[in-house]
Amino acid sequence: MGVKLSVIIASYNHEKYIEKTLRSIEAQTFQDFEIILIDDGSTDGTVEAAKRAGSRAQIIVQENQGVDAARDRGIGLAQGQYMCFIDSDDMELPDRFQRQVEKLDSDPGIGIVFADVLIIDSDDKVLNKMSDVYPVLPGDIAINAIKYYCFIPFATVMVRRDIFIRTGLFESYREAMGEMKWIEIAYLSKAFYDSKPLACWRKHGSNTSRTIKKEKYNEWTRIELTKLLDKYPDLKKKVGERAINKRFARSHFMTGFFMAADGNIQKARHYYYKAFKMNPLSILNTGGAIFISLPTKKLVTKVHRYVHAKKIRW
Repeated sequence: MGVKLSVIIASYNHEKYIEKTLRSIEAQTFQDFEIILIDDGSTDGTVEAAKRAGSRAQIIVQENQGVDAARDRGIGLAQGQYMCFIDSDDMELPDRFQRQVEKLDSDPGIGIVFADVLIIDSDDKVLNKMSDVYPVLPGDIAINAIKYYCFIPFATVMVRRDIFIRTGLFESYREAMGEMKWIEIAYLSKAFYDSKPLACWRKHGSNTSRTIKKEKYNEWTRIELTKLLDKYPDLKKKVGERAINKRFARSHFMTGFFMAADGNIQKARHYYYKAFKMNPLSILNTGGAIFISLPTKKLVTKVHRYVHAKKIRW
């Protein structure tokens, strides 16, 4: 007889954190789970540290293929009715599995559950909550995640295995785009958000999501959103062409912003102008296009870096 929950960990060069990750999983109040740890070609002592944790984890080592390829391999081995994906530098709060399994058990129509996340640094100090940075928007989860931004933290997602398999595996040709999967599942089934933080997402210099260049990430986002909307015409109709254009314009704007903060004014202008052309009625897009056109490169870069440091949202 299979387990209720499969916990899939893709690990890579997290020797410093993997023991804490595994111990936080083993300390869960709910215990009917398996752990499948796919080490994606770590070059440090991650595998040895994982073995020292005294965990039930099945540890499989492969050549480096990327985080989504590692997760896909774990999915192929999973036996659980439900699945969750944990990064090898994060930690789980003790009642996470209990709360989420009970919610999925309570309603067969729910395909995905997620919760708030504590953001911690490399020394486990709590910095803030994910909802402080990306508030969960009320209303239809799939539609709002497409129109505005994805507020479904990967770190606390739990899904029904059968509906996940229906949508296909992660696409390993590009990294860390799991939010598209969560949006799709939220469209195909009910989704439930728990406002209580149930995991700790560690913010440090070597996070996979932080090492992907903003330009490439935003490009992938536009490509994958387009594919998702083309796959589900009814969803595309519900979102609306105008809202899609606004989302893509914001993607171009954000790329331009980070380019300007890096001092690449030429590329920043390209993306700011694209944002303006897609949504010229936006005051932000108009202001960005005008400001980036100023001949004072040092001032433009300085202002962008100041805003970035302040983490001012728009």
